[in-house]
Amino acid sequence: MDAYRQSVSRSDPGCVVILLDRSDSMKLPWGRTGATLAEGAALAVNNILLDMCIKATAEVNAPVRHYFDVGVFSYGARLQEPGEGVESAFGGALAGQGLVPLPELAEHPMSVRTEPSIDLMAVSAKMPVWVDPVHGYRTPMCQAIAVVGGHVFDWAAAHPNSFPPIVINITDGMVTDSPFDGVTLADWVKRMTSIETNDGPTLFFNVFLSPAEVAEIVFPSTPAGLPIPGPDLFALSSDLPRPMIENARVDGYDVQAGARGLAFNVGRSTLLKVLQIGTRVPDRPA
Repeated sequence: MDAYRQSVSRSDPGCVVILLDRSDSMKLPWGRTGATLAEGAALAVNNILLDMCIKATAEVNAPVRHYFDVGVFSYGARLQEPGEGVESAFGGALAGQGLVPLPELAEHPMSVRTEPSIDLMAVSAKMPVWVDPVHGYRTPMCQAIAVVGGHVFDWAAAHPNSFPPIVINITDGMVTDSPFDGVTLADWVKRMTSIETNDGPTLFFNVFLSPAEVAEIVFPSTPAGLPIPGPDLFALSSDLPRPMIENARVDGYDVQAGARGLAFNVGRSTLLKVLQIGTRVPDRPA
């Protein structure tokens, strides 16, 4: 039986974890958008969280249903002392929390404020905000995956029949802590993606942001032609499951067999589309 076919439901919710790079280089401008990488990434994360809440309602103004547990973890915002390199990115009432049920997330944004359009074409609008743009120090990606791996392990053990956890890493830099506790980045990722539910192994996707105005590469099937650190991120990224390949093709991407969950040098609007594809699992039962 094929993996990655389990629908999400209130009895078998899914799990989405976003890893958000908050290293020093996130202060750089994002092309001609007028925003920094940190601002654009935070805007995209808030948009995808809102999108998940909206899609988990049966009708307008109906309660948000518990179709997902969601976490956003940041790394690099503070000097990397033991235990300080990785933390929950949520603010307000959710500050410090790990995985949060979607209804609780919907009820507790840290604010509702006017935010610019993600695609720079529409007018600004009021929207809930769960994470702020932050930039800090180095890029402890290994520690981030180690911390998140613990949450993923516990979640998968508690939800053996669910669609496997999805971890999406949004970064703009090179890892600065490999090896961490004597384990390389590649092996930390192997440990995390070896965690399974009955529907398959944990998925690990990567989104690389760049201040340079260069061509976007979305869901490549080969590392050929990818500039550094593209080949390394390609090797770390999971194969895109068949349902997500179908989603990407519906959204207009020419996705070939063997495509990986990697988006390279993406702009703001593409970042949101990639996040939507990466979190859109098989349709829930009616």
